[in-house]
Amino acid sequence: MSVSRRTVLQTMGISTALATTGFSLAGCSTSTATSDTGNAGKDLAPWPTYVPHPNAPKPDLAPTDKGVQPGFTSYPKELAKAVAEKPGDGSKVTVWTITWGAPPKPKAKHKLWQAIEAALGVDLDLQVIPALEAPQKYATLVAGGELPDIIAVSANLPDVAEMVAARCQDLTEFLSGDAVKRYPNLAAIPAYAWKASGRIGGRLYRIPVERPRVGHSLYVNKERFERAGIWMPEVGALGADQLTEGLRQIGRTHRNKYPVGAGGAGSFNFNSVVPAFGAANKWRLQDGQFLTNLEDDQMKAGVEYLATWQKSGVHRPDPLSHDAALGSDFMSGITAATGNSNASFSGWATGIKDGFTLETLRPFKPANGAEPGHWLTPGADYQTALKKAPKERIELLLRVLDFLAAPFGTEEYELINYGVEGTHFERGDDGSPVQNELALNGDNKDTLGVGFLACPQQVLFLPASVPGGAETVRRRHAFQSEIVQVGVADPSVGLLSSTWSAKLNELELFVGDSVKAIIMGRKSLSDWEPMVKQWKAKGGDKAAEEYAKEYEAAATAS
Repeated sequence: MSVSRRTVLQTMGISTALATTGFSLAGCSTSTATSDTGNAGKDLAPWPTYVPHPNAPKPDLAPTDKGVQPGFTSYPKELAKAVAEKPGDGSKVTVWTITWGAPPKPKAKHKLWQAIEAALGVDLDLQVIPALEAPQKYATLVAGGELPDIIAVSANLPDVAEMVAARCQDLTEFLSGDAVKRYPNLAAIPAYAWKASGRIGGRLYRIPVERPRVGHSLYVNKERFERAGIWMPEVGALGADQLTEGLRQIGRTHRNKYPVGAGGAGSFNFNSVVPAFGAANKWRLQDGQFLTNLEDDQMKAGVEYLATWQKSGVHRPDPLSHDAALGSDFMSGITAATGNSNASFSGWATGIKDGFTLETLRPFKPANGAEPGHWLTPGADYQTALKKAPKERIELLLRVLDFLAAPFGTEEYELINYGVEGTHFERGDDGSPVQNELALNGDNKDTLGVGFLACPQQVLFLPASVPGGAETVRRRHAFQSEIVQVGVADPSVGLLSSTWSAKLNELELFVGDSVKAIIMGRKSLSDWEPMVKQWKAKGGDKAAEEYAKEYEAAATAS
């Protein structure tokens, strides 16, 4: 089975504040906002028109424009066609992409690579880079001269917006407004994902890789929380002190089992807990100005609360040494709760099987009296850019990406995500694909990195092989429907700041180290204000100024 990005980071012991504060390695806008790439003073191209795919099956549980995912309680009995004709012309298409798992076997030995290539009608030449090596390999790629046709770009790539503006295709005429309707699968990507990709110089250059808006949450063992009297299925129904005491009770009554898995890469479930104290999502927008959430009393209160958890034994002992085991510890019942992203839902629901009921803790009522919130994600972690080329060539490449973005319940989606029936999977009793050892051991889309080039809106679905799968999907959909009502967006999403691009890793690591030091008791809350002052001087204030300028330009255009 493929390895997730978080698992890789945790296994390597990378304690990053990118995870701590909710800035993923790829979820933020990072481009250098120079006069060429910034949007201030430019005519801004309209976003692509959103059009649900006419052939996609209707979900059992409807999505919303606020970010609730479509839910399917069973696999579609008949698969639709998402693409009318084979997109390619037999020519070679070169691709630079990433994987958070192992790179693929050579094409001659990779059956899914061969099958996707045949379905696309192109000679698909993939260069798949391990994600942690991407910044260094990207610098070599850009310096080497000729770019590949399709490039997966992300936030931690240096000066990416400048490169895209100078050497990649302006896609405005192909995708802006109703023009996107020529590519029905791309048109079915939700509007929030396009906005998260942002404009460069007022124009559209990048195609988003959609991710759900629901962010980090505290996944819980429902039965264990019920026995401790702390399972509350409503936002704000559970008090902060009540939660802490219930977690301590779990620790007292279960030998060799612990209330909460913490982990250094997630900095003690920072993203899952601190939003309940009413803290802004990275930035607070006030009268057109960007103010860092580090100056919020709510942020400080959340950190103090997590320090209380550590001191009172809520976290498992030696929390910083268990990054790699957070998921397995939770699924096996060693811990009763662990914070993680929405991406963990299906894997954990499948992994625990019928061991306990997987649920998600609603934001609790904080002692500071604030309204509890939930930090939303940008809605697109990665984007794709195309090398400059004649119009006919760009149209071919867009048809290739349109194929890769085929929605759930279509033949194309099944091929990309599950493989070929009889080769990569057999059908379960409910008709859903059950992948075999070939697929689970590397002959899959994750090793190919095609999911970082284009993808449809992700859905909630669990096969019948997961006990109670349909009901678990319903519960998750209900949680999302509740949580988006208190969702807090990051106002910088889709905007450009040259300072943030240059200082992202440094600033976030600085905050993350400070957070962990306070929670572990190596520093006190009295050290918080000096840390914030340093953060602002290191580039935080300058980034805030640049975001404010970009925000004004976007607001004027809309």
